[in-house]
Amino acid sequence: MMTKPPYDFLAATFHFFQVFARRPMAALWIWVWQFGLICALMAGFFYAFWPLFMLAAETDMTDEALIIETVLQSSGWFTLLTIGALLLSLAAQGAWMRLLTRDEIRPVIPFRLGLDELRLFGVNFIFIAAGMLAYLVGAIAFVGGAALLGLMDGAGGIAVGALIGTVAVLIIVVLGIIVCLRFAAAPALSVLQRRFRLFSAVSASKGVAGMMFLSYLTLVGVGIAGAIVLSIIQQVAVLFAASDLVAAFMALDTASEPDPAEIFAILGETLTSPMGIVMIAILVVSQFIFQIAFEGLWHGVGAYVARRHDLADAAPAPAPEASPVTTA
Repeated sequence: MMTKPPYDFLAATFHFFQVFARRPMAALWIWVWQFGLICALMAGFFYAFWPLFMLAAETDMTDEALIIETVLQSSGWFTLLTIGALLLSLAAQGAWMRLLTRDEIRPVIPFRLGLDELRLFGVNFIFIAAGMLAYLVGAIAFVGGAALLGLMDGAGGIAVGALIGTVAVLIIVVLGIIVCLRFAAAPALSVLQRRFRLFSAVSASKGVAGMMFLSYLTLVGVGIAGAIVLSIIQQVAVLFAASDLVAAFMALDTASEPDPAEIFAILGETLTSPMGIVMIAILVVSQFIFQIAFEGLWHGVGAYVARRHDLADAAPAPAPEASPVTTA
C-alpha cells in the first residue's frame, strides 16, 4: 500500500465536471436516457391523476362515493409508478457512479438493475435508517428539553433550559455532519470495488474529512447561486408565456362565475401554443440540467475520495531491500 495522494480541493469539488470533460458523450448518453425515462414517468403520473383533475373541474367534489372510486382507480397506477420512480432513481445512481468511479458506461442502455444497484440499495437503506434514527434522537432531545423547561421556574431557569436544549441540538448536528462525512464515500466505494463497502468509507475519508466538508460547503454555495439563476430564467420564460394567458382570462365574462371547462380550455390552448411549448421545454430542461449537475457534483466528492483511497490500496507494496551479501 502506498501513501494516498494529497486531497486536491478543486479536483474533488468539481470531479463531476472533470469526468464530463473527459467523457462528454458518455455523460450525455446517461443524461438522455434519464431525461427520457423521467419524462415517461411524469406522463404516467399525469395520466394516473387526470381523472381526479377532471373530477375537480366538472363537479363540486361533494359525491364521496365517486371521489373514493376515482382515487381507487388511480391508486394502482400511482403505486406502480412510485415503485418505478424508486427503481429509476437507483439505476440512475448506479449509472452515474460507474462513470464517476470506474470511468465505465454500460453499452446501449446505461441503466441496469444488477449487483452495483443492489449494493447501492444496501448502502442507501442504511443511510436512510440512520437518518431516521438521528431524527428520532433529535425529537426525543427536543421533547426532553421542553419537559425540562416546564419543570423550571423563573426566567433564569427557562434561560438555562433553553441554553441546554440549544447546545444539545448543536452537538447532534455536529455529530451528524461528522458521521455523514466519514461515510460519504460508501456508495462510490461500493461501486468502485464491486463489494459492499460501508466501514471502508471511514478509512477512505481518514484525514480529509475537513477538506470534504469544505468541498460540500462550496457545493452548497454553488447550488444556491445556481438555483437563483435558474429561478430567474424560469420566471422570464413563464412571464413570456403568461402574456397570452392573462389576456384570455381578462376576456372572460366577470359578471358570472367562470366555467371550469372554459378555464381548462384556455390553459390547454396556452400550453399547446408554440410559446407554451417553448416555456414548458425551458422549465423542464433547465430544471433537469441543474438537478443532474448538482447531484453529480455532490456524488463526485465521494467518488473522488473513493478513487483516491482505491489508488492507494491497489498499488503494490514496495519490494523489501535485499540484504547485503558478504563474501569471505
